Amino acid sequence: MRIEPVCRIGALLLCIGAVFHAVAGMHAAEQQKPLAKPTLQAQCGAAFQDNAVLQQKIPLPVWGRSLPKARVTVTLAAQTKTTVADKDGAWRVVLDPMKAVKLTSVNEAPKGETMVIACELNGERAVKRIKNILIGEVWLCAGQSNMAGKLRTNKTRHFPEDTIEKADYPALRQMLAGQEQPWLVCTPRTAPEFKKVCFFFARRLQRDILVPVGVISAARGGSRIETWLNRAPFDRGANYQSMIAPIVGYGLRGAIWYQGESNAKDGREYLPKLRSLILGWRDAWKQPDSGADDGPRGRFSFYFVQLPGIGTSPADNPAGGDGRAEIRNAQFEALAIPNTGMSVAIDVGDVREHPPNKYDTGVRLARWALHRDYGFKKLLPSGPLYKDHVIEGGAIRVRFNHAGSGLMLAKKDGFLPPRPTPDAKLAWLSIQDKSGAWHWAEGKIDGAELIVSRKEVKQPIAVRYGYTNHPVGSLLYNKEGLPAGPFSTNGYGK
Repeated sequence: MRIEPVCRIGALLLCIGAVFHAVAGMHAAEQQKPLAKPTLQAQCGAAFQDNAVLQQKIPLPVWGRSLPKARVTVTLAAQTKTTVADKDGAWRVVLDPMKAVKLTSVNEAPKGETMVIACELNGERAVKRIKNILIGEVWLCAGQSNMAGKLRTNKTRHFPEDTIEKADYPALRQMLAGQEQPWLVCTPRTAPEFKKVCFFFARRLQRDILVPVGVISAARGGSRIETWLNRAPFDRGANYQSMIAPIVGYGLRGAIWYQGESNAKDGREYLPKLRSLILGWRDAWKQPDSGADDGPRGRFSFYFVQLPGIGTSPADNPAGGDGRAEIRNAQFEALAIPNTGMSVAIDVGDVREHPPNKYDTGVRLARWALHRDYGFKKLLPSGPLYKDHVIEGGAIRVRFNHAGSGLMLAKKDGFLPPRPTPDAKLAWLSIQDKSGAWHWAEGKIDGAELIVSRKEVKQPIAVRYGYTNHPVGSLLYNKEGLPAGPFSTNGYGK
C-alpha cells in the first residue's frame, strides 16, 4: 500500500493542529448544552435507558448526576457499587465484567435485569430504576444518510421480502444517540424504525453468536467527517459533540462507519481525517482491554464501508481516477490502522446517492466482526483486496488477500447472490506502459491470482481495476461471492 505521502501530510497536520488544540477544546466546551438543574434522583448518562444492552466481559462504567455530596448506590444483578457525587453532582461507578446469557435462538426473550440507582442525602432517598437490561454485545453505528436510512417497508424489494415479518428478535435492540429514550426492542412492529445497515449487521451477528446485541445509531444525513472529529488538528465537530460525546465511555465491542459521500472530493485527503476519527474516538473512550481472549479490546474494532458506485463512468478513460476512485483508495489505505476492516460495496451502487441494497453492506460488515472479534476464523471477512504484484515480462500478476478458494467473474442483481459469468470479459481493467500511458487490458484468472496484459504493451508497469466512479457489469469476486475491492498498483499516481 502506498501510504507514506499521506502519512507525512497527516503528521504535518497533527503538528500544526497541536498549537490550536487548547483553543479547540474551549470552543467545544462553549457549544455544550447547559446541564439540567440536578435533582436528588439520579440523572443517568444518555445510554442508560430501559431495554439497554450492556457490553459483556469488560468493566462497565455507569455515570450520571445527583445533588452534590449525595451517596450513590448502583445495584445490578448481584453487584452493588457505591460512590459519592462530587461538588457538581457528578458521579461514576464501574461494574465488574459480566457475561451474556447464551440464547437458544434469535427469537428467545431472555429475562432482563433492573438497575437500581439509589441516591441519599441528609436523610432523604430517591430511587431510579432502569428496566429490562440485557448483557451482550454493543456496537456503535455512525455516519451519514446511508447509515441513517430506516428499514421502513419493502415495497420496492430492497431486501428479502419476509425480513420485517420475521423480525421477532427480543434480544436485538437499537438506541438513537442524541435522544434520551428507551432502547427499541426489535419486533415486526418496531423493525421498520431500525436503521437498515445497523439491522442487517446486528441480525447477522446475533444469528451466529446467539447473545443479545445492541446497536447505537449515530448518523446524520449530509454530514462531513469533520463534524464527527474530536482530535487535533481538527476542531471538535458538532455531531461528535451532540451524539458521540454523551455516550463516550459506554462499553463497546466496536464501531461501524458509513460515510464519505460528503467528502468524496477530498480524495486522498480523506485518509488523515478517517485516521483522526478512529484514533480520536478510541482515545476518548479509554476503554481497557478485557483481558479475555474473546473479549473487547481497548482499541476497539472499527469497520467501515468503502463507498459504492454512483452515477456513471466514462468508457474512454482507462487511467480512471474519476469520481470516487481516490477516496476509495484512501479508505483502502486506512486498513493499515490496527483493528480495522472494510466492507467493499463497489457492486451495490446506484446512479443515485442512496443505493437500495443495504442488506449486503450490513452483512459484509458483520463478516469482519465475526472473523476478527468472535472467533469465526474460517469465515472470510472480505472479498479480494490487493496485496502486491509481480511483473512477468509483458504481463503483471496481481495477488490478493482474502481471495478465498479462488477468483471468478460474476454479476450482482440487487441483494441476490452474485451470478457467475465465466464467459464474460473483466471490464474496468487497465494497464500502464513504461511511457505512463494507460490502456484497457485483458484479465486472466489463475486460481487466486489475476494476470493482466495487453498485446501492444510490452513493458507494463502498473495495473488498475475498478478505479473509476461507477464500474458496472461483470466484476471480480472470490468464489465465496464477495467482491474484489478496486485497486491501483501505483496508488494515486498518474
